[in-house]
Amino acid sequence: VDHGKSTTVGRLLYDTGNIDEQTMRKLQDRAKEVGKPGFEFAFAMDTLEEEQKRGVTIDLSHKKFETDKYYFTIIDAPGHRDFIKNMITGTSQADAAVLVISANKGEAEGGMKRPDESGPGGQTYEHIFLARTLGVAQMVVAINKMDMTNYEQKRFEEVKNSSSQILKGVGYDVTKLQFVPTASYLGENLTK
Repeated sequence: VDHGKSTTVGRLLYDTGNIDEQTMRKLQDRAKEVGKPGFEFAFAMDTLEEEQKRGVTIDLSHKKFETDKYYFTIIDAPGHRDFIKNMITGTSQADAAVLVISANKGEAEGGMKRPDESGPGGQTYEHIFLARTLGVAQMVVAINKMDMTNYEQKRFEEVKNSSSQILKGVGYDVTKLQFVPTASYLGENLTK
């Protein structure tokens, strides 16, 4: 929750020309209308009124995404534990995943807590575990919101190391995974 999954997808679609300027202006207007300025990229995928008002993905959404070489279907899955069934449905359809983890202090740490630590396990940990259990072998880890950390290499490494421990723990070979620093809202390091 709040790591920037829907914003990442929306920005990626916009920057690759899969969402046009007119549609983006409508999404910006809608975001302002419901009191969520800055959510316009998320609204490209979060189209339900309830999702837009709450600022949280509830249901799966699918969008066609094309490049010169490839044709994809992007599945935006919810992060909130109340909608984990929808996340499982989306993940079970995936050939590959982009795990989006916020570099912003507090957002990353809480989500990566293992269930055996005090209190309930974090949602990021749960999503990594479910992706592996559901057979998603190909993964890229987008360490997002780097702009909020002043693009600190140290913070990127901290999040990379803590997420690597979880990824290894559930069976991923982290030497075969790409860890990419991103600032999705600004469109940094997504398409180039």
